[in-house]
Amino acid sequence: MGSKYEPKPCLITILIALWVILPAAAFVFKELSVTASTYTTNVTATYTVLYDTSSQNNFQTTAWNTTTYTSTSSVTLSFPVQYTLPSSVGCSYSINNTGTYTTNTCSVSGNVVTLTNLFANVVLRTFSLMVTGVLNPYPSGSTSNFTGSIGGNTATPNGLLSIVTITPATSTCSFTFSPNYVYLSSANMIITLTTNNQFPSNGTIVVKFPSTRWSQELNTARTIPFVTGSMVCNNYSTVTAHLI
Repeated sequence: MGSKYEPKPCLITILIALWVILPAAAFVFKELSVTASTYTTNVTATYTVLYDTSSQNNFQTTAWNTTTYTSTSSVTLSFPVQYTLPSSVGCSYSINNTGTYTTNTCSVSGNVVTLTNLFANVVLRTFSLMVTGVLNPYPSGSTSNFTGSIGGNTATPNGLLSIVTITPATSTCSFTFSPNYVYLSSANMIITLTTNNQFPSNGTIVVKFPSTRWSQELNTARTIPFVTGSMVCNNYSTVTAHLI
């Protein structure tokens, strides 16, 4: 009698490898480097901001060379609170120090400028953003930090390169005496000061007198006769001009 072969059950195990692609972890990079075409208060300027994503403020390297930016990766630039941005500004950008700037539309929300649809699978080490039509703040002084981001990666301010110092506008002044006789017992010095900007309500005018003598004085031993507490300052005239 012939044997009958009966196949035994065979358990086949199929191993399915499921690869989950996770987005790269966000990182922080060194503070923005900010320069302006002019730092004079109340003057419209162009600001150029460098994003260097390759290192941090402590000189540690970042994951810049393994990070790819796509069309969904936006760029933001936040101006300090001292600025009041107009509803629209001009924007252009340069990638990886090419030196060539490309004009691109940008939106303004409060003090934040945003650019979108810039990249097509780009590995980015540096990014330079040029913003035109920015009115420098008033009054003069140092600003707080500029901040910004590219995609999910953020620049960390360090209070050095990401701040700017706004300078006063040049003013003109002149001095006259009435009467204009040297060493008269009583005379009025009239100071005429013309400013290019508004003068703050708590502003001060400082007048520094020569410390020795009049330039044409022949008697080198005789000094300008100032008596402590004898001078009185009063407004001679006031002209108010409104800035547009």
